[in-house]
Amino acid sequence: MKNYRILIFVLSICFSFFKTNGQQVDNTKPMYGEVEKSTEYKKIDEDFRNDCLLKFRSIDSSVYIQVDYAWRYFYHDDLKTAMKRFNQGWLLNPDNPDSYFGFAALLEMQKNNAEANRFYKIGLAKDKMNQRAKICYKRIADCKEQLNDTAGVIDAYTKLAALYPGNSFAFKKIGYFQMQSGNSEAAIKAYGKAIELDTADASTYNNRAYLYQTQKNYSKAIADYTKSIDLDAEYVSAYLNRGITEMQLNDNLAAKKDFEVCVKLDAKAGGLRKFLALAELSLHDKAGACKDLELAKNLGDEDADKLINENCK
Repeated sequence: MKNYRILIFVLSICFSFFKTNGQQVDNTKPMYGEVEKSTEYKKIDEDFRNDCLLKFRSIDSSVYIQVDYAWRYFYHDDLKTAMKRFNQGWLLNPDNPDSYFGFAALLEMQKNNAEANRFYKIGLAKDKMNQRAKICYKRIADCKEQLNDTAGVIDAYTKLAALYPGNSFAFKKIGYFQMQSGNSEAAIKAYGKAIELDTADASTYNNRAYLYQTQKNYSKAIADYTKSIDLDAEYVSAYLNRGITEMQLNDNLAAKKDFEVCVKLDAKAGGLRKFLALAELSLHDKAGACKDLELAKNLGDEDADKLINENCK
């Protein structure tokens, strides 16, 4: 019985040794699992570096080629191959920050946020010129948008905005994706910050106006639509949305004028012609409305035929 216990103890020590010192290199984990590589593996790594130098002329070029492949695999939801490519980039130059951002983003996809944050911090520390983070956060956002991870997109642009608070693009994107997520107040706040940083972007005013409109804050909506039109006199969406808002306020004459501009700017859009007809009906201009509904029908608007039967027979 005593010898049996000694055998178990010895086996336990051996198992612990092999578990600690016999860890396998794993290219599906960041930095190959962060294990010490054998002499054989180190020889393979050296051959890989030499092969890259022969093909791409420099280590830096080799790194960015591997990392670019990684982002592409990420974008197309091949996360395992993406991790392998980021590992190759890291192997070629452990001081290049891009692979660390890639590791972090892939770990987020695995819901391993603690490790993701660790690699984000490493990436930021490696980005000594404060240039690569902006590019990497944008690529993370693009990949997560492609993979329908809206929360991940918002998080990536939020990180970008925190690092570069003067980046209006990041706030516009936060606003857009918060709007898509139904978070109106967060979207309005982000759009407001974007407008502070870039007062000349008509689309940001238009988007914020739409949010005000959905909240029935019509005065602010019209003010933003008007600013959008001031910045871009051919912005059909802003004229259309302002016209709809004006109809909600029973200002049908103003709405008609906006819809008339719409059909001048896009004469082939049946939907725009339909809205003009609705404003005309509200103003008791049956003849003008029916004429525009026929045009809307001929241009392919799906609702026009029903409206003709209800109002023009």
